[in-house]
Amino acid sequence: MSSPDQAPTPAPDDDDYSPEPTLDEQVQTDLIRHTELIAADDRLIAQAQARRIEHLLDLQDWSEQPQVASRLHGNPENIRRADTNAATMTEDRARAAAHNRWDDHEVARRTIVSETACLTRVAERTIDRQLDEARYLWSYAPATFDAFSNGEISYRHATTLLDQLRTLPDEEHAAFEEAVLSEAKRMPVGRFRDKARRLREKQHPSSIVIRNKSALAERHTLWEAAPDGMGWLHWYGTAHDTKAACDRINSMAVSLKRTDDPAPAGADSDADEEQQKRTLDQLRADITRALLLDGITPDGMGAGIRGTVMITVPVLTLLGLDEEPATLEGYGPISPEAAREIAGNCPGFTRLLTHPETGVVLSLGKTQHKNTKAMKKWLRVRDETCRFPGCSRPAVTSDVDHTDDWAGGGRTDCDNLAHLCEPHHRLKHLSQWRVTQEPGGILLWTSPGKRSYRTDPANPMGPPRPRPPVVGPKTRKRPADESYLMAPRHRPARKPTPPVPDNPPF
Repeated sequence: MSSPDQAPTPAPDDDDYSPEPTLDEQVQTDLIRHTELIAADDRLIAQAQARRIEHLLDLQDWSEQPQVASRLHGNPENIRRADTNAATMTEDRARAAAHNRWDDHEVARRTIVSETACLTRVAERTIDRQLDEARYLWSYAPATFDAFSNGEISYRHATTLLDQLRTLPDEEHAAFEEAVLSEAKRMPVGRFRDKARRLREKQHPSSIVIRNKSALAERHTLWEAAPDGMGWLHWYGTAHDTKAACDRINSMAVSLKRTDDPAPAGADSDADEEQQKRTLDQLRADITRALLLDGITPDGMGAGIRGTVMITVPVLTLLGLDEEPATLEGYGPISPEAAREIAGNCPGFTRLLTHPETGVVLSLGKTQHKNTKAMKKWLRVRDETCRFPGCSRPAVTSDVDHTDDWAGGGRTDCDNLAHLCEPHHRLKHLSQWRVTQEPGGILLWTSPGKRSYRTDPANPMGPPRPRPPVVGPKTRKRPADESYLMAPRHRPARKPTPPVPDNPPF
């Protein structure tokens, strides 16, 4: 019994009592906390991307104002001048005038795309696509944009829905968006893409036959660079063609694997063993390569056709005395083994003389300063790509542009020429982009927003060797007592040179 002087111990308050969490409960709580932080960041990212879309829309609306677009056009007078003088233009001037066929709206669009792309270090095609996506999301998918702004779906969910929505007629947009938006809020992007595509196929009012004919016009093949001397080759074609090709390649690979993957005839033992260890993926890749490089079409065309590439190989690497990588045009470094294999099968070489310390190319074979074909080859080696900031279009498909216009007195020499693809060639002439060229092929660009960008040549080049002076045949004067009317003087007959024996003694 307790003493009467002692107060009884108070009963615990059930509302305030909380037992210590177990270790399992603590782990579960921490898991929830960590993942919620990531989910909260994703919502913030989605909200920031939604604000970015609004800024893209504001930029478009601003650039489309007539008083703005007309002032972003660099040379509006050239259009009227070209129309007035079209009948008297030479071929070269007419080609130059074709660059002035962009109206104010087109120049304004190109200006805001290039300015934003250079500032954010993003490809122009990406910015152009994002401008279109922003307009479509705002105009044709308002519910999707609201869900995106609130962080309920990600940017990839929104663009996946938009990719399917844009292929439907306008009157079908609302019904499609209502049907798939709830799925976007609960599915990962991959599964949602498949769901949206299947639903779009069902709801589309046009026949699949008609749509397939339209889509067939978009077929193409695309090459994409990958690290470590590799690359991707993409083929976008009909579903049955691509699937049939994949099945054929797979069947051939499985057949080779079942027969223990015999190596090609003449292969050494090490190569034979390596060939027999090939996986199915490796076999599929090797079969694809063989069919594309050496296969023939049903009508017998295409046997032995090869692509044309330009490789720069150090001479010691070519001789097997060094392992310095070679350079593939439009890609970058490739392995010495691959370079030697390609060089062993090529019909000829173009010699590059480089400085032993700086690596600057000093000579390109027999390049002469005024030889147009040789100059183009020299510039192609130097530039490799279009020289506009961020552009990667190959030089072989680009124009050779005078940095200082030829019509304004610009010289046709190595320090005033550079490759520009056709869109950026036009942008240089029609917008307020400005460029100067420093020695060594360095281009300094100034954007309409007064920002500065520098592009360096892919391969530093010394100036081409000057053209040697033209030496004509020596002229001899006749003696003073001779005239062209007089009979020719007697000249001794020349004895023919005896032929060289079949087996000369040297």
